[in-house]
Amino acid sequence: MASALTVAAGALPTRASFQGRALRKPNGQRAPARTGACRRATRAAIADPPAGLETGSASDAIPATVGTGRKKVVVLGSGWGAISFVKSLQSSSPYDVVLISPRNYFLYTPLLPGAATGAVEERSIVEPIRRPIAAKGYKYYEAACVDVNARAKTVTCRAADASFDKPGGDQSKEAWQTFDVAYDYLVTSVGAVPNTFGVPGVQENCMFFKEIVHATKFRYEVNERFERATLPNVPDETLKQLLSFVVIGAGPTGVELAAELYDMVNEDIARLYPRRLLPFVSIKIIDLQEKILSAYDRRIAEYATDFFQRAKIECLLGKGVNEVRTDVVVLTDNKTKEVVEVPFGIAVWCTGTKLNPLCEKIMAALPAGAQTNQRSLTTDKTLRVKGSSGTIFALGDCATIERPRSMNKAMDLYRFAAKFDSNGVCNLDLGTMDVDDVCYLDLGIAEIKGALSRGVEEFPHLEEVINNIDDKFAAYANPDTGKCSFEGFQKMLTEVDNGLRALPATAQVAKQEGEFLADFFIGCDGDAEALAGDASKFDYVHKGSLAYIGKNAAVADIPGFTIVKGFAAGIIWKGFETISQVSIRNIFLVAADMVRTKIFGRDISRFNN
Repeated sequence: MASALTVAAGALPTRASFQGRALRKPNGQRAPARTGACRRATRAAIADPPAGLETGSASDAIPATVGTGRKKVVVLGSGWGAISFVKSLQSSSPYDVVLISPRNYFLYTPLLPGAATGAVEERSIVEPIRRPIAAKGYKYYEAACVDVNARAKTVTCRAADASFDKPGGDQSKEAWQTFDVAYDYLVTSVGAVPNTFGVPGVQENCMFFKEIVHATKFRYEVNERFERATLPNVPDETLKQLLSFVVIGAGPTGVELAAELYDMVNEDIARLYPRRLLPFVSIKIIDLQEKILSAYDRRIAEYATDFFQRAKIECLLGKGVNEVRTDVVVLTDNKTKEVVEVPFGIAVWCTGTKLNPLCEKIMAALPAGAQTNQRSLTTDKTLRVKGSSGTIFALGDCATIERPRSMNKAMDLYRFAAKFDSNGVCNLDLGTMDVDDVCYLDLGIAEIKGALSRGVEEFPHLEEVINNIDDKFAAYANPDTGKCSFEGFQKMLTEVDNGLRALPATAQVAKQEGEFLADFFIGCDGDAEALAGDASKFDYVHKGSLAYIGKNAAVADIPGFTIVKGFAAGIIWKGFETISQVSIRNIFLVAADMVRTKIFGRDISRFNN
């Protein structure tokens, strides 16, 4: 019979409070006291301070916007958050909007791997930013924001390409190329930038994969390598080097890029180029985790990993990248510590992002101590940047909504789980227990999963741990007993809290945040007091996860429905990515590209880069 870990209601025992306690046996006798008592759970700071409370002295505080009537809103960026905000904000609302971005188009990032292999054309997945801007009567400046003065409420901008009219020249010092724009409210949606994690050689020897120019460069280089390989008298060793492709990072972007490249090789290269080249083609994907798509449901990750292996896409998993040389990636196996060198012709870095440098400047412009998260701008639940007195908002990958940490309730969650047996059935009458009885109980995987599940509603980030419960439990359980102690459970929660990003860095998160913020601005109707103090809360609704894995197959996790895998999921993926475009124009272009590719194949023409 399972025991229960019971403590006084609302109390979190210290180590001293456990000394001399005893385990109550079923017959009412007391067992000898256990010596290694549970430690007190470390308490994290309360995530949401009282409304209106800002860090720093009154003299450091950013002046708040006041009054009613028309307000000037400056939007930085042209990605998912920015475009959703602009398209959702009503033109009749009392706001004068200015959008500033060095990129004068919106990019539909989920189809970037398809554009990199010719499955869809680059211009089919971009929408000129001036279309929605002109429709609403707003302003757009093609410029890069280089500084933010939070006190004066101004942003300093510079023309996106200050030397375009004089090749080789630099006009950036000319006064008209740099200008200031005042704002009442600043909406920051500048995204994140690739993170090399300090790995030597990544910047010099890898391609990144976040922008349309990256996809264009990849497509050009792949086509060029196959053309070079068809030349007479090319040595076999050179062919292997030319046609070896390595993708670093097995998240959705890396997996879809490898899958699209696989399709291109087997559907188009095999048909149009000499078949003698195919044995020399190598596609490899590298990741630190043991499965590809490791952030997805475990069943999806296992299916996708097996699918890749059967397709002869080599999965180098559980390996960290030490260094990237000119034509070799140096890896270390997590378990054996064996060092291996993987040769490549093209290596694409698809893993990790870090704080945009502009966000660092915004942090520096705020009162000291207002921003403690160095990976993104911390906001409240209404997306107001902490320390900005409600004058700056942040969306998408550059922002993190401050959330409570699960370590605060580690004892409560663990105690709850201890009431259940391995089948999840409570077979202990807590009414017969003394409130002072404490059981030093180690829990199995089912009980730990039950503890985590109980906390998901309050701590959504625990869902990721549940999806990978086998690996997480193995990391913190006692290998001899197959059980996890309270200290192991604490360490598990500490790890997930330390890596906490309130919401995943996905397009659907940024899109929902932009729509929410537009509705919030509309509701406040230009009232500065409401914009600074309204307690509206952004609630993210996860609509599912999709990933293309090649050969017309995909994986789909649809909340409240089921997990779909294979060809059926591939149909769902193609349909969803087509109808999710930001304009009717893009819907028709993407649909036409997919039909064209299916009937005639990919366009492998190569233009000068």
